[in-house]
Amino acid sequence: MEGFWETLFGNKMPPHGHCYLWNDQLVALHVASDALITLSYFTIPIALVYLVKKRDDLSFNYMFILFGIFIFACGLTHLVNIYNVWYGAYWLSGGIKLITAAASVGTAILVWPLIPKALALPSNETLRQINTKLRAESERNIQQRKELEHLSDQLQASVDERMAEIDELNRVKAELEEKNLQLEQSNDALQQFTYIASHDLKEPLRTISSMSQLLRHNLADRLDEQEGQMIDFISSSASRMTALIDDLRSYTVVGSQNEQFSQTDLDELVDNILGDLSARISDNRTRVSKEPLGVQTVIAPQFQQLMYNLISNATKFSAGGENPEVSIGALEGLEDGQYGLYVRDNGVGIDPADREKIFRVFERLHSKDEFEGSGIGLAICKKIVDRHAGRVEVHGAPGEGTEFRLIFPKRNR
Repeated sequence: MEGFWETLFGNKMPPHGHCYLWNDQLVALHVASDALITLSYFTIPIALVYLVKKRDDLSFNYMFILFGIFIFACGLTHLVNIYNVWYGAYWLSGGIKLITAAASVGTAILVWPLIPKALALPSNETLRQINTKLRAESERNIQQRKELEHLSDQLQASVDERMAEIDELNRVKAELEEKNLQLEQSNDALQQFTYIASHDLKEPLRTISSMSQLLRHNLADRLDEQEGQMIDFISSSASRMTALIDDLRSYTVVGSQNEQFSQTDLDELVDNILGDLSARISDNRTRVSKEPLGVQTVIAPQFQQLMYNLISNATKFSAGGENPEVSIGALEGLEDGQYGLYVRDNGVGIDPADREKIFRVFERLHSKDEFEGSGIGLAICKKIVDRHAGRVEVHGAPGEGTEFRLIFPKRNR
């Protein structure tokens, strides 16, 4: 065993110093160089071990360990070279070189398969670009989040506003329902009142009218002219009051009854009205022209009342000295889904300033001495037009006649 150690560390072989001829400068050069190399080789493995310890997430840790062993072995070879300057421990030097060779060969074998993987790793520039993109995307995400928060706030404000509107609509709806109920109750009371009034008032009016006529007949030979006029005035007043009650009753029942829309031949309807007015038309020498009106879906009794009132007025409000002329026809050029009629006359006409008030109840533009009537007929017409979801237009001027245009939406049934 002693011979082994002497062989390994002994000085049986000449040291390297002989090769340097023991030149002090040359020996110092080699010793200093090998010492620095040894120190560096011993420091690098320490750095690699520290790196592996701190970065255990690295994929190739074992390669760092192999490089550390290889470099450490290289450092030993240079350390032995310093020793061999004075001692010829070449067996020791060869053994260390063998260890170094084994470490280098193992490292060389394992490093080549790692080269493609290492090349696949992104470069610093690529990483910087990726980092820049990530930073920009992060900033964009932050901006988008702020925008989403802003939109969320706006949406919440809109929802709150809509909820407030819904609450207000519900409140208004409740008020309207309450007012509609009150209106229905008021209409029911009004209908009941007009029914009772028409029944209770018409009976004494009929008595007054009958008695005045009987009185004039029985006392005809004993009445002077003034007394006869007074009795005629009583009779005519009773007749006008009866007509007024009938018209008022007609106005209140429009829309209150459950009358249904139905397909109605308007030509036949108007012909029947002209037949009812034939006596007046003949007495007034009225010329009537009618164009085809077609079939429409209407509430037939109300529509008959509407057309009767308009045609009757057209034959009544004639200009002085002229025979009445009445034209009835269908309007053209209306929008899709609409139909319309007109009733035109050559009568006294209506001032544009009076076109709205003629549809008010008891509103008259002329005295009863000029033209008979209760002042309710056109109010009834307006109510019937509203019941049909239509509108009425008045055209003309004083002395130029009047044209009533009726426009309605078409109904399927």
